[in-house]
Amino acid sequence: MLEYERFRKKVYCRTCKIDTNHQILAKHVINDDCDELHFYSTDEYMICQCMGCDTVNFVKEYDDSNMHFSFYADDVAEHVDIENIDVYPPKPLTDSEDYYKMKEFKHLPNLLSSLYKQVVANVELKHYLLAAAGLRMMIEGICNHLSIKNGPLIDDNTGEPKMKDGNPVRGSNLNGRINGLAEAKVLTERSSGVLHFIRKLGNQTVHELADPKRHIILDALEIIEQTLYNIYELKKYDYLKKEYMKKS
Repeated sequence: MLEYERFRKKVYCRTCKIDTNHQILAKHVINDDCDELHFYSTDEYMICQCMGCDTVNFVKEYDDSNMHFSFYADDVAEHVDIENIDVYPPKPLTDSEDYYKMKEFKHLPNLLSSLYKQVVANVELKHYLLAAAGLRMMIEGICNHLSIKNGPLIDDNTGEPKMKDGNPVRGSNLNGRINGLAEAKVLTERSSGVLHFIRKLGNQTVHELADPKRHIILDALEIIEQTLYNIYELKKYDYLKKEYMKKS
């Protein structure tokens, strides 16, 4: 009997109806390296066989250098590895409550659009810990895109501004940057307060590996969606207003 390489993680088997271990019967790899930009990408196409029932399926895994990065969560470095694995035939969404209707955003930056889709995918798969971490990363992404580098800090225990020698303490962590969004009038103070809740939710899941409840994640996702709409989608109304003023 031939010994085959085992795929590194469980994937969906349409016969077993669950994620199972698979062995790789055949593999084709396409590598693309760009030394000048220090960028690489890898496409792996695999014919796999379930090690439980012998059902054969097709697995594609994509990886590139942009899918591995680090960020700081309140001055603590966190490393993130994004996975992109597709299985054919795919895992069906059999439970209607697992399906989440994504909002349509036409003006989101590519990274935020990708993060949003991955958060929704994790919600549908009930990976709520990853969804919470992704929501926190989306706030980081908004701050990065709008070049909000710092802002006044708040005390997470009291909710009051941190002071030193009678002056507000500023910081470049996400605590400060969220307040920097309000300071730049991108958000209202109330909206920034809600984002602090998502920040703390993300911190809790990352540091304590605490799996949040579904309804909390759904509420937080709705808040992020409204934030994205207010920041990016309302730009079209600003454009219409300018065009109207030109013709007046």
